[in-house]
Amino acid sequence: MTAVARRFAFTASGRHRTDSDREPLCDADFHDREARLDQGMTMAGPAEPWARDLLQVARAVYLVDKRYVRRTEDGWSRAVDLSVEVAEPERWGAAQLEDLATLLATLTSDTWQVRVVGGAAYRQWFDYEERVSEVALFSGGLDSTSYAAQASAQGNDAGTLLLMGYDDNMRARQQEVWRSVDRVRNRPVKLVQIGQRVLSGPGGELEPSTRTRGLLYTATAVAAASAHGVGQVNAPENGQLAINPPLTPNRLAGLSTRSVHPWTLELTNRVIRGLGGAVEVVNPLLSFTKGEVCGQALEAGLSPEDLARTVSCGDPSSARYSQAPPNCGHCFPCLVRRSGLAWAAGIDRTDYRIELGGIDMRARAAEHLRALARWLASDFGFRDLVADMPFPSSTPIPAVLPMLHRGRRELAAMVDQVIPQNSLLRRTWAPKLVGRAPSTA
Repeated sequence: MTAVARRFAFTASGRHRTDSDREPLCDADFHDREARLDQGMTMAGPAEPWARDLLQVARAVYLVDKRYVRRTEDGWSRAVDLSVEVAEPERWGAAQLEDLATLLATLTSDTWQVRVVGGAAYRQWFDYEERVSEVALFSGGLDSTSYAAQASAQGNDAGTLLLMGYDDNMRARQQEVWRSVDRVRNRPVKLVQIGQRVLSGPGGELEPSTRTRGLLYTATAVAAASAHGVGQVNAPENGQLAINPPLTPNRLAGLSTRSVHPWTLELTNRVIRGLGGAVEVVNPLLSFTKGEVCGQALEAGLSPEDLARTVSCGDPSSARYSQAPPNCGHCFPCLVRRSGLAWAAGIDRTDYRIELGGIDMRARAAEHLRALARWLASDFGFRDLVADMPFPSSTPIPAVLPMLHRGRRELAAMVDQVIPQNSLLRRTWAPKLVGRAPSTA
């Protein structure tokens, strides 16, 4: 039985039809409203209307994603009918809206129907910044920091690099990590941090999952690239986590984050092309494992201590109101982080909330480690990726499978180090690995 869709309407102005049966949403539902958002993006001119409309849609989608708490029959999937006010509704034909619905379903495992209506008017700023030549997302994680260091180390003739930071919870840590990048740079670099925190709704509760956050910040970077006349946005993430093959069957689809999976980026770029845009979103680190990305950061001049300050945790906000370290140490992204740093640097100086040495493998904190050990003890190949998620023709599975096998070796080496000698898991630990061990030379 198809679930009844919950209906929303988003406008920038906050003016809504009084006879509408849709839940009203508007720009005022964000902590950072439109004026502060545009100022923060250091525009070199107004973003093209299609790009500003795409950002408007992404903001509306993220607002719904946070306000619509998952209390459905299966505890996850939702049905959404969303109307968004844009400036150029004629660009959003049936094909574009279908591609958008597919993209949102891929990210969230929900059913989305998005409609657009005219009437939006975006504020135009006239004290524009100097143009940049490159735009990249910067989260303060290992991958984006590695890419920022490599890109910043290029010569001055490369032009100005614009790093788009985000997440209010990690603002101070991003700035700390940025100072490490600033130390090795050879070209002008600007870091801007865009906050798009959603305010609590009438019920006072927000959905803890954030499956569309990556799309929101990608759309923000696309708008900035459009304003600067840059044709590409770099969204750096190592290939292991970009593809993120599920460790167990119950982690399929929306339960495994895929914000820069090749298929996600293909759908994103398809929407952009359909709107008449000339900006492409790419992942420059897709071909590399976590360890290889960490090695690139070290080669660019960062130290193991610099890398230790980055944040890779799947839920760093859980330490927001305490003095605890932002990396939990036991979630899957943290496990991949551990494996990458151990492979590249031989040492991991990160201060984790939970250390794995001697951990009780029956404890809840060991859940991801147990799943990872079982996954590494299973065969893994072409069919596993085909069954999980489509791949675009531009990224054939044979092109990424060797990278995933190299990553499995990095992970197996880490798991072998942390499983306690007296653990029951040690008795059955027999990883199934393909290919030669990676070399650190």
